[in-house]
Amino acid sequence: MSHPAFEDAGANPGIEIWTIDKFEPVAIDTKKYGKFYNGDSYIVLKTSGSNNSTLAYDAHFWLGSKTTQDKKGSAAILTVTLDDMLGGKAVHHREVQGHESSKFLGYFQPAIRYLEGGNESGFTEVETNAGAEKRLLKLTGCDNMRIEEIPAEASSLTKDHCFILEVEHDIFVLMPEGAKATQRRKIISVANTLRDDYHNGRATIEIIDEFSSDDDFGVFFEALGSGSKDDLLDDDSTDGYTRDSVSAVYLYKVQLGDELDLEALSKPYKQKQLESSEIYVLDTPCSGIYIWLGNDVDADTKKNYYDIVQKYLDAKGYPSWVHATRVTQGLENSNFQQYFHNWDTVGGKSTKEYATDIDGGYYSGDADESAAAAKQIGKSASARGYMPDNGEGSLTVTRIAGDQEDVTERFESGLSVFYQSEVYVVKYQYTNADGDDAYVIYTWIGSDASSDDKAAATTLASELEDEVDGDVNVVKVPQGKEAKHFLNIFKGNLAIIFGNKDDEYKPTNAKSTYDDDKIRLFRVEGTKLGVDMRAVQVEESADILEDDDVFVLETPDVVYIRIGKESSPEETKAAVNFVTVVVGDEREVTEVEQGDEPDEFWDALGGAPDEKDEEDASGWRKTVSRRVTTPISLTAVTVTIIGKIKFEELSPDFTQQDLSDDGVYVLDNGEEMYLWQGANIPERVKSARSEIIKEYIEDDGLERTVDNALVVTVKQGKEPAVFKKLFPSWDADMWENQTSYDDIKNETKAANSK
Repeated sequence: MSHPAFEDAGANPGIEIWTIDKFEPVAIDTKKYGKFYNGDSYIVLKTSGSNNSTLAYDAHFWLGSKTTQDKKGSAAILTVTLDDMLGGKAVHHREVQGHESSKFLGYFQPAIRYLEGGNESGFTEVETNAGAEKRLLKLTGCDNMRIEEIPAEASSLTKDHCFILEVEHDIFVLMPEGAKATQRRKIISVANTLRDDYHNGRATIEIIDEFSSDDDFGVFFEALGSGSKDDLLDDDSTDGYTRDSVSAVYLYKVQLGDELDLEALSKPYKQKQLESSEIYVLDTPCSGIYIWLGNDVDADTKKNYYDIVQKYLDAKGYPSWVHATRVTQGLENSNFQQYFHNWDTVGGKSTKEYATDIDGGYYSGDADESAAAAKQIGKSASARGYMPDNGEGSLTVTRIAGDQEDVTERFESGLSVFYQSEVYVVKYQYTNADGDDAYVIYTWIGSDASSDDKAAATTLASELEDEVDGDVNVVKVPQGKEAKHFLNIFKGNLAIIFGNKDDEYKPTNAKSTYDDDKIRLFRVEGTKLGVDMRAVQVEESADILEDDDVFVLETPDVVYIRIGKESSPEETKAAVNFVTVVVGDEREVTEVEQGDEPDEFWDALGGAPDEKDEEDASGWRKTVSRRVTTPISLTAVTVTIIGKIKFEELSPDFTQQDLSDDGVYVLDNGEEMYLWQGANIPERVKSARSEIIKEYIEDDGLERTVDNALVVTVKQGKEPAVFKKLFPSWDADMWENQTSYDDIKNETKAANSK
C-alpha cells in the first residue's frame, strides 16, 4: 500500500508533518512546524541517521483535544501506510494534546504551540497587529514547554506556571517565582517570537518576575482586567492516573475476539515469551503502554492495531491520553527492551548499535569476537567508565556499625574485607588533571545494613563533602553494584562476607550452621587481576552456581575451587589468592572443573541443582543485556517553593544546553544514575537530594530500588569524563559565557518599540 503524499517521505534526516483533511494526508509548510490545531490530527515523521543504511524512523500521530473520530482513525491508519512505504521500520507513537512524549516535544523548540480551530475552519489564527486583541497564553512544563491559549481572567493564573498576556501591542510575561534559568530563557524567546511573528516587531515586552515591584504587578493585572498577585493559586493538577500498582510492569498476551482477552504473563519477562504469531501489551508506569506485533500477525490486524490499544485503555480504565507505542518483532527499541530480564543482543547488531564509546573498542565484525567482548562487558564491574584516576590516590575508611570507627589500616595491606551487615564511608583523595586535590566520597552499603547505619553514613558523607568542598563527587554504592573505580582503589582485592560486630565477626554462613558443618560458599568474579576482582559470600546452595564464575566451597576437610565453564583463568587465580587470605591454607585445596564435581561437593550444598536455561546459567548475559539496551535519559527535577518534587524527562536528543546552572538533573543509563547539581541551586533543592532519588526510582518500573541503585552525585564544573561523554559535545566554559538573565531582560527591553 502506498500514498502519493508520502512518496518522498523519510528520504533524508529531519522532520516531516502532514495534517489529516477529508481522510487524506496533506503536507504542511515547514514555517508552521510546531503549531498544532486542537481540532485536527497530524502525522509527524522523524528520520534519524546519516545514510540509507542507517536511517531510522519514528512515526507519531498526534491527536488534538477537539479532533474528530474520523481524523483519529485516519491518522492511525495512514501512519501504517507511511510505515509500509518505509519498509515497516518505523516505531509508532500515539501522541495526545497536552500529554505528548518528551521525544515528540523535543522536536519543537523552544515550545510546541496549540491553536484553536482546525482545517474545517480555515485554520483561523490571530492576525498580525490585531490591535485590541487580548489573549492569555499559559506555558506548561519547565523544560518541555507547551503554549496554550486560556481564558483571559485572573482565575486562570497559578503560582507555578508562566503566562504571557497580549493586550493590543503590549506583551506581558509573568514569571513564576523560582523558575529555572533555562525556563526563563525559553519563555523570553517565546515572547520575542510573538513580537516578531504576530506584531511585526512593533510590540513592547514587559517582564514581571519576583524582582518586580508591586506597581509592575499592578500594571499586569490592570491590563488583564482583574485580580492581584495575592490571588495566584497553587497548581494542584497532576498527569497521573490510577493503576493497580504505581510501579508495577505488566505483560499480557492479547487474544482477539468480540471482547479483549488478556493473558497475564509471569515475571521475569523474557524475550522468548514473545511468539511471532501473537500480540502483546507491555504496560509500564513511566513510558505508557507498548503494543508488540509478531511478524506472523495478519496484515489487517497490524493495520488496525490502534483499535486494540483503545480497547486496552478502556478495559483498564486508563485515560485516552496515555502514551502508546507500537513496536514490531525484530525492531524493538531500547525503551521496550529495558523491561525484559534478558534480551538477545550478544553477537548481534544491537550489541554494536547500543554499545557506548567505553565499550566500542570491544567490537569487530566477527561474531565470536563480539560475543567474547560482550561477555567481558557483562562480567565487568558497574560504572565501567567512571574512572576519575587510576586508583593510586589515598583513602580513609570509616566503618559504621552502631558507631563510627576508622579502619583504614586494615585496608592498607592484603585483602580488604567488608561485612554485609555494615556500612563503610570511603574518602578517596587524588590529583585531578589540573594538578589540584580532588575527592570521591564513597558510601558502601551492605545488603543487611540497618536503616540507622545507612542514615549515619549519609550524614557523614554530607559532612565530608562540605569539609573538602571543591572538586568532589559523592557516590552511593550498594552491595553488588561496586563501581570499577571503587574496586580499583582496593586493587581488586575486595571480599564481602557474612558476619557482624555483635558476634565479633566470627565466620558464619547463611544457615547459621558454620560452627557445626564448617561450610561456606563464595563467588569470585571480575575481568582483570588487581582491578575489578571481588569475592562475595553467598548462600550455600547449588542453585547459586553459574557457568561464568568461579566459586569457592569451604568444607571441613577440603576447599573446592569450582571453575565454571565460561569463567576466566584470571578468576581462578583470584580465587586461589582469596582462599589463602580469607579461608586459610590449613586444608587441602582442590580445583574442579564444572561437570567434574565429586559427590562430596554436591553433598555439602544439599544436592546437585536442576538443569538451568542457558540465559539463567550465565549471569553476565543478563548484565550485558541491561547495559547495552537501556536507553540513556536526562530528567529535569523541579522542587517547588512548597517542597513538591516534579520530574520532566527531556528529549532523547538532549544537550549540555539543557542543564541549567540553578537546576538539578538525573542522567540515567540504567546501570548508574548521575545526580547533577547546578552551581546556583537553591537550598531547598540541596536538602531534597535523597528524596529526589527516592521518588525518581520508586515509580520507574525497573528492577532496582533505592537500596540497590548506584548513584553518583556531581557538581557543575566538576563533571567526570564519562558524564561528559554522554552528551553530544561539552563546553567547559558554557556557563561562564552564557548571557545572564538580567542581560536578556535588558536586551529584550532595548528591543521594545519606541
